[in-house]
Amino acid sequence: MNNSMLYTMGMAIDRAAQNGFAVGLLLDGHWLEGHVAANDGVGVVLECEDGQHVVVKTERIGAVKVMSESPYKVPISVGADHDEHGAMPMPGPRDAL
Repeated sequence: MNNSMLYTMGMAIDRAAQNGFAVGLLLDGHWLEGHVAANDGVGVVLECEDGQHVVVKTERIGAVKVMSESPYKVPISVGADHDEHGAMPMPGPRDAL
């Protein structure tokens, strides 16, 4: 069974807003950082550290950086021979014979 989920920029912005995570939005090669105050799918209101806020058209955002771990990060279990995908860790260095 193959499980996949699309993690969009909109989902990342919504998740950051719901959890109070800071974000970085890439606009025309420049990063704006702050907390999402509002997001209606057309625009995002970003509260910046300097007490100002920015309103950004969603279609202009080139990338979203969320200041938290990915919700899809899979931890590597220590001591397990295989994970659920059949992968196993590389062996460590061997002693000289």
